[in-house]
Amino acid sequence: MGFTELSISPGLVFAQKQFHKGGEGNEKEVDMKKKKKMKEEKEDQTREATTRESYHNKMASLVDLRPKREFINPNFDHYQLSLDKIPKREIPLDKNVDVAKPPEMSFSSHHAKLYSVHNHLIPDPWDPLTVYYCDKEWNIWKISVTSTTGALGGMQLSKPELRDSVFQVPDAANLRLKPARFNVSFGFPGESLALVVNGIDTFYLLDSQDRRSQNKWKVLLSGALPMSGQAHQLVDCAQWKDGENDRVELLVAAVEELEGEMKEMHGSPFITTLCWLTLLSVDGKAWSIERTRRLESSRPFDYACLERNGSGIHMISPKVYKMTEDSVKPVENSEPWEMVGDEDPGSPLYTWNQTAGEVTVHLTIPEGITKSNLSVSISGSRLEVSVKNDIDMIKGDLNARVDVDSSTWTLDGRRLEISLQKVEEEMWPTVVVGDSRGELVMTPEQVEAIHARLAHLTSEHWNANPDKDNKPYNSQMLEDCDAIDEDGVILTRIDGETHRATHKAMASNQFLFSVRIKPETPLAFCLRHDVDGFIWQATEEVKPENCPWEHVGVLNAFGYVMASKQQRRFCSCSEDMSTAVIADAQRHVYIYRQKVKVLSPVRNRKTGVQINSVAKQQVLSLDCSPDTVVGMQITNTKLFILTEQRLLVYALEAEE
Repeated sequence: MGFTELSISPGLVFAQKQFHKGGEGNEKEVDMKKKKKMKEEKEDQTREATTRESYHNKMASLVDLRPKREFINPNFDHYQLSLDKIPKREIPLDKNVDVAKPPEMSFSSHHAKLYSVHNHLIPDPWDPLTVYYCDKEWNIWKISVTSTTGALGGMQLSKPELRDSVFQVPDAANLRLKPARFNVSFGFPGESLALVVNGIDTFYLLDSQDRRSQNKWKVLLSGALPMSGQAHQLVDCAQWKDGENDRVELLVAAVEELEGEMKEMHGSPFITTLCWLTLLSVDGKAWSIERTRRLESSRPFDYACLERNGSGIHMISPKVYKMTEDSVKPVENSEPWEMVGDEDPGSPLYTWNQTAGEVTVHLTIPEGITKSNLSVSISGSRLEVSVKNDIDMIKGDLNARVDVDSSTWTLDGRRLEISLQKVEEEMWPTVVVGDSRGELVMTPEQVEAIHARLAHLTSEHWNANPDKDNKPYNSQMLEDCDAIDEDGVILTRIDGETHRATHKAMASNQFLFSVRIKPETPLAFCLRHDVDGFIWQATEEVKPENCPWEHVGVLNAFGYVMASKQQRRFCSCSEDMSTAVIADAQRHVYIYRQKVKVLSPVRNRKTGVQINSVAKQQVLSLDCSPDTVVGMQITNTKLFILTEQRLLVYALEAEE
């Protein structure tokens, strides 16, 4: 094969040199443009990251309560009434229990809530066979139950005498005469520490030493609570260790009366405040107040407890509590943009309206989010609205297909409007399938048309004949215990550092009670789910994407039986959740045992399956009139009932 020799003309060589010379200049210019663009992109990323961080701090994760199926018994039938006698010991008190009376003036639902939930019988989480109470002279008494062989279910009680008084609250003679005060309240943050709040404005941190022996408590620190002159009540306390330092957290509730602008702002003449104090000791002996925080709301709370490491607070309330003060870190005054409205539990995330051919969605976006940071994606059957690459505000499948080319969105300030053109003309029940955070806003004409279509299903008269044929749903079959609280409650975790709600769960479930299952864990709480009582507890580890409340147990049909007890005063359950108790104010105590072993073999008549245990109900008659029940505690083996003049102890099971 031959090769052809190529020759290069001088003109071509000159042209190539000129090209390379000019190329060098172009490359430098391109380099500079690239660097400038990279710098601008970096600035945009920094600005966007700052916006995302601010948004995260202001936005709470909306989570769902997830019951565990293994705890639920769908085949639960009923509680069998048992007439078995329960061994009892009655102890007359030398001095009556101190019971503060509500003030006649300046009394509100906030005061009523704190007075009604106070339990005068205080348990020791580290010693389940010991309880405490405060008498009229503000002496705190200790009563222990020791197990011995013999009568009364192996039960023997030490009689409370003067030597069993472990502490007297200072200046009792003067302070207990104050008309507007709460009850003396106390608790145990640790195995050797006690906390006492005198019902007015002073707290005492006490060295209780080994509480299993008979020791007098010594004052380690006393201090005035921030709201001087206001009545206070202890809600929760916890001790934890941070390296070499010891810390004690205490949560105290008070009611504040408002006037002028503050009254108008809250829409209420009273608010409930929570004072969160952190106490510090570097040597385990000398203590001081390290930090003070304050939360408030215009509605009373049902449940509040501290995390055991002092990181946050868990609450159940009709309205979210907001942190307003922090002695260490200033609280931002700007209103947070929340997925769940702070002022109204039913506040929607977005509103929408529709015609037969179009759906319009309106959404208010957070401050600081620009059009360049916002991502709105409309596909044939899906809608996604988010801060770019980060936070999803609306995300899910649309109710039906839309015409993408004819669908648009516009942003005017913080107001985002999304217009979706329907492929088929029909009315939608919702915008995004499974998303209940939107509120449908209808025109008066649409409302009138709906009323006209439903007129045949309604009546202005009571159903006098509920047994007639082809009858509609009969509301006469409903009982009081089937009623649902229309307001519902909000479960919230509030972070102590960011001052924001990090997690929220909306619940229409009725709050039943709270209980301490283990000494080192936060208070568990019981919510009604259908007819049962589901027990939930805060998890040890809190993650932004996970629900911080874990389902730990079920009380079968307890929600139903509790709703039927209109005179109930206290409700609780044992640590192992095997027994639940309801105490009336004067007459009866109802005991519900989840599983009682059957002594002789029993078989189900329908299925033929052998039954090893049954659920039992027992009723105790108190007949303590005119005395009233002021306290109740239950352990796995004992039930304590405190009236103003005596203590009753029932042996549910003999000690092992």
